[in-house]
Amino acid sequence: MQHEILKARSHGQKNHLDPATFEAFQSDVLYGLSQPQKSLPCKWLYDATGAQLFEEITQTPEYYLTRTETQLLRELSGDLVRRIPDLAVLIEPGSGASVKTRLLLQALPQLKQYIPIDISEEMLLDTTQQLRQDFPSLEISPYVHDFAQLVPPRLRFAESQERMVFFPGSTIGNFSPKEAQRLLRSFDALVRHNGWLLLGVDTTQDKNRLLAAYNDSAGITAQFNKNILVRINRELGANFDIGKFQHKALFNSLESRVEMHLVSTQAQVIEIAGHLVIFEPGETIHTENSYKYSLDNLDSMAQGCGWQLEQTWLDKTGTGFTIILYKSI
Repeated sequence: MQHEILKARSHGQKNHLDPATFEAFQSDVLYGLSQPQKSLPCKWLYDATGAQLFEEITQTPEYYLTRTETQLLRELSGDLVRRIPDLAVLIEPGSGASVKTRLLLQALPQLKQYIPIDISEEMLLDTTQQLRQDFPSLEISPYVHDFAQLVPPRLRFAESQERMVFFPGSTIGNFSPKEAQRLLRSFDALVRHNGWLLLGVDTTQDKNRLLAAYNDSAGITAQFNKNILVRINRELGANFDIGKFQHKALFNSLESRVEMHLVSTQAQVIEIAGHLVIFEPGETIHTENSYKYSLDNLDSMAQGCGWQLEQTWLDKTGTGFTIILYKSI
């Protein structure tokens, strides 16, 4: 079926979220905003608008990661064909618009199936429709799922086929070391303990470079960050005044991570689903982390989660961005 999409089906609500997702979103928001350090899980940044804004962020002059990774993907495709000549299934958790994935789909003609996994059904449907037009001989099997959940989905592919998880964009940095290890184990389960992992990771510790990437001059990252408040208003009936919050990015050297926050510019009270949330002037909502793992630390974590290092491609311009190929042990 042209628009088939795999997920747990349920009747929609006015907020366009299925009941399970609505309950999870509301629970995460109310819990996170009740903590001493208010926070929101970064996965909720990526509704259709958020996903589109993120794609715009990747095109800003300050955001070096996408340009660097794109060049590396162009350079390594030949190595992948030689190393995994029978690769048939490509699985991408958090696929978004699958922009960089197209480089692999074009460079790996032996691929038979692409499985994009994303939490945003709208983005996934739009992307799937375009990919089916551009790659008519490739089976596209979209799956609506929060890839960060403890239990990974049971995907449909032939057990005899070589498969690889593609996780680009240094998205691994959105997860703490403990969360990242859990994620690496779930990727091993996705390929059923017999496959490959192609991982993009940013290891730079250059504070100025990092903060510029998260504070672009066009203000797109600020729009992206504030969009979660727009989403809470729309989906949960809250009354955030978006103009009373400012975007802030900072580098936490103790944790080796960039943090994104939304700063309340004044004292205010927000109502969400019958609950009142009080903000003091200058109080923040912590919305996202980007950890900067060293290659040694990442390799140690990967080995402990069932992955063996096979090959590394380093950015020759010195940004610190790296793409790593692992094989399931």
